[in-house]
Amino acid sequence: MKTIQAYRFALDLTPGQERAVLAHAGAARVAHNWALARVKAVMDQRAAERSYGISDDDLIPAVSWSLPALRKAWNAAKSEVAPWWAECSKEAFNTGLDALAAG
Repeated sequence: MKTIQAYRFALDLTPGQERAVLAHAGAARVAHNWALARVKAVMDQRAAERSYGISDDDLIPAVSWSLPALRKAWNAAKSEVAPWWAECSKEAFNTGLDALAAG
């Protein structure tokens, strides 16, 4: 018989640490939602173009879901999407993009 044991920890954060944790979690969410909306908009546009009888060769280019492609697009748009991006670790945003690319 296999026994599984779990541990539960509570973080005792200072107010500054709590703000940083929440900011980083929010940064991941912003990047994820932005990239998902971008990819979905392109997919919807391509579907609309197909419904008008436009050939596949003439459709707007597809957007890649790969992490490198999402990261490149995020880096180009981050100043407009999240002007506060420099306050958080780049890995916070990367976490959101990685979750989208993996899912």
